[in-house]
Amino acid sequence: MKKLTSILFLTLLSFTSFAQQIELQWYSLNEAVELSKKNPKKIFVDMYTNWCGWCKKMDAETFHNPAIAKYLSENFYLVKFNAETHDTILFKEKKYINTGTRARSPHELAVEFLGGRMSYPTIVYLDENQNLLSAVPGYMNPSDIEPVLIFFSRDIYKSASFNEFKDNFNKTFKDTVPFVNKINWVTLEKASELNLKKPKKILLFLYHDWCIECKIMLATTFNQDVIANYLNAHYYPVKFDITSKDTVKFNGTTFINEQKEHPYHQLAVSLLGGKMNVPQMVFINGQNQLISLIPGYFLSKNAEPVLHFFKEDAYLNKKWDEYLKDFIGEIK
Repeated sequence: MKKLTSILFLTLLSFTSFAQQIELQWYSLNEAVELSKKNPKKIFVDMYTNWCGWCKKMDAETFHNPAIAKYLSENFYLVKFNAETHDTILFKEKKYINTGTRARSPHELAVEFLGGRMSYPTIVYLDENQNLLSAVPGYMNPSDIEPVLIFFSRDIYKSASFNEFKDNFNKTFKDTVPFVNKINWVTLEKASELNLKKPKKILLFLYHDWCIECKIMLATTFNQDVIANYLNAHYYPVKFDITSKDTVKFNGTTFINEQKEHPYHQLAVSLLGGKMNVPQMVFINGQNQLISLIPGYFLSKNAEPVLHFFKEDAYLNKKWDEYLKDFIGEIK
């Protein structure tokens, strides 16, 4: 794959070296919790100390990188937490204090968040209900922190380990091996025409260029040999940009992109019910009828049983959990 400098710079938000600097808004932990109650977001806690030089460097060079700053501002409530503060903090109805009498004694909440491993800087990630997702120690430059932010903000941690995600992230954006597409992608109109002659399921993959997970799935998940061969043999694969300006005719209806109140294509809005969240795998049967929409990022090993589930019509008489329990795939 063609080597890229940074996905955030090149696709997600179109950042450049002269991008306008974002002024980060930092909150106390209690302020962030209250804000999240009204408008749920994950919380990003920068655990630092006044004497930590690497903390200052990370703040200046990483958090204030224009691309990283914009992503942080849009996807998290940001908290600066002095791990050695002597403030009394009420968190989840429990009172935390600093009981230490010596210099550099850590606060009780810092000890809890970091699991007793008092290393600085450490970034603590909390979910929308303020549950601890992870405490990630060590200095990170913009390139290092990039996949970590995406991993937590986009809920990828729910379906993949970080190492699995980072490996696919690097293959997609940092690998120097030329990319070779293995999928016989067709348009939705072509797929529906082919269905009239030789019925198959249609896999309609909804994506957008600013969607990191979408790009990774296109480059790694679907391009894995087992997945690619199965898709080509048993489906008509279609990929569709949700902001496409093409006119699409499907099942007797013409869909366009009006380009008025929002940038989204009518087909995507109709399928997603106005909730424009990608990636989404849309399954359509051999009669061009909608079966199901499956949202989220999938590794190849997780996509394999999903593809079989719909191709084999198991969805008609089996619950997903029952099917998955007995499924034996080729991908380990």
